[in-house]
Amino acid sequence: MSSVNILVTADVCPHAKLEASFLGAGGVKLIAPAQPFIDRADLVIGNLEVALCDEETPIPKCGPNLRVSPKAAAKLKELGFGLLTLANNHTMDEGIPGLERTLAELRSQKIPHCGAGLTHEDACQPAVVSVKGKSVAVFNFAEGEYAQAQGNGPGAARLDPFWSENRVQRARGKYDIIIVVIHAGNEYQPIPSLVTAAFCRRMADAGADAVIAHHAHIPQGMEYRHGVPVCFSLGNFLFGNEFGGHTVAWPGAWYLVSVAELDFGDAGTTLRLHPFKQMPDLSLAELSPKGRAAFDRYLVRCNEILADPVLHQRYWEQEARDLFKNLKPALADAAKKLNSENEEEAYRAATLLYGLVHCDAHHETLERGLRLIYERRFADAPEIVQGLAELRALIKECFVEG
Repeated sequence: MSSVNILVTADVCPHAKLEASFLGAGGVKLIAPAQPFIDRADLVIGNLEVALCDEETPIPKCGPNLRVSPKAAAKLKELGFGLLTLANNHTMDEGIPGLERTLAELRSQKIPHCGAGLTHEDACQPAVVSVKGKSVAVFNFAEGEYAQAQGNGPGAARLDPFWSENRVQRARGKYDIIIVVIHAGNEYQPIPSLVTAAFCRRMADAGADAVIAHHAHIPQGMEYRHGVPVCFSLGNFLFGNEFGGHTVAWPGAWYLVSVAELDFGDAGTTLRLHPFKQMPDLSLAELSPKGRAAFDRYLVRCNEILADPVLHQRYWEQEARDLFKNLKPALADAAKKLNSENEEEAYRAATLLYGLVHCDAHHETLERGLRLIYERRFADAPEIVQGLAELRALIKECFVEG
């Protein structure tokens, strides 16, 4: 077949101070360095990580409830996005009314979308588009968070070992190209957990022609699995940086962006990652030559770790140690408050604990941390600590000039 070029971006969330410039004339300038890749793509897929609504109807959750003006739908179309994925941890931030308004705005702009719906059955349906005469089906699933649909109710499509794989398997042979987009992972960790990596690989085994993941707010490496390109995390794409009065410090992993360029041709599928950085004003910029060299070294090292199952486990276990140490005070506090006679205090504690056990990434952190303590292996592995420090140093180098 003639080559089909598809560009996949990670999180698009133009909230807070970013919203005004995004909706105005500055929207084009914000993503200008990525425009050549958008222009040459036959299809651009982005992850809409925010509710499109004016009214505040927030759900109870741990973490921020994000929303932007419904006008963002038209702006995304104007900027070249041809398909949007919705399975993420913010798609239900404003409850069912927010989801209904989001879906209505996307329909009004005739933007194909997938990954969320008013029933779980609808959420799991692929978005199917024709590209150069080829049928392209895009599936989108997210790990367990507060936005995930329960039963056949509204929300994000569930990522699980049966439901999502079964959908992809049933689609084999029906479409020329199948892309699976996953929203999962442990935030800010250079190496994906064993569970996140397994989810991605199982989608490739189920019949996907490409698997692209995001959510971790940091690039996490890539591989080809039996010829199928798999990217474990792209990082962000265009994300505001203010949350409840806190601003994410610059520079850092939050501001390191990559987009996935997929070429589907007769000789197979290729994946190229193109890195950018979000500047303090949140616009995208190209990496300097030194910054690009650092990104390439970072990616090579991540890929080496992922290719070695033993090394991958050792890196993930060290990340789990670090994450669990940070969780321990919150766990102790929540366990105490769960028994509080104050109903609201107990409710907030239960909300936190529910999120930790329901979300696959957090659950894996808890389980691995407890297992390491049980096996008396919770002490840090110095050489892996050093390896993670070197990866994070390379991320900082991505922002150097010259």
